[in-house]
Amino acid sequence: MKAVLLVFFTAMLLQPLLPAAQNKTNSNGLTIAGTTQANVGCMILEKHTAVKGKLLFAGLLYTRTEYRVLQAFNYKPARQKYTGSGQIKELNRAAVKDKIKLVVIPSKYSQEQLQEARNACNK
Repeated sequence: MKAVLLVFFTAMLLQPLLPAAQNKTNSNGLTIAGTTQANVGCMILEKHTAVKGKLLFAGLLYTRTEYRVLQAFNYKPARQKYTGSGQIKELNRAAVKDKIKLVVIPSKYSQEQLQEARNACNK
């Protein structure tokens, strides 16, 4: 039973929250999603993964991914942070509907990564 739970929770943790079909990751750790061509706006999001607690019966830690809005260009986001699969799906639907490019940078980003994200928004 523990092995089944371990596989289940591991699969849940490894599943990307942004749609894989639309993601493009470059060598600098930036992920670009949403409407990547003919977009009218852009958002730079910081991906933060926080350890929330332990699943004692399985001996695992679980994490929750959160996307925080760092900058938005030509778009006013509904929220400043998106947490959980429901809000992430809402973010992706809004990005497609409103033609917004999403540029995701890691939580411990460098100034070069932030500048590269800004450049990606201007393309």
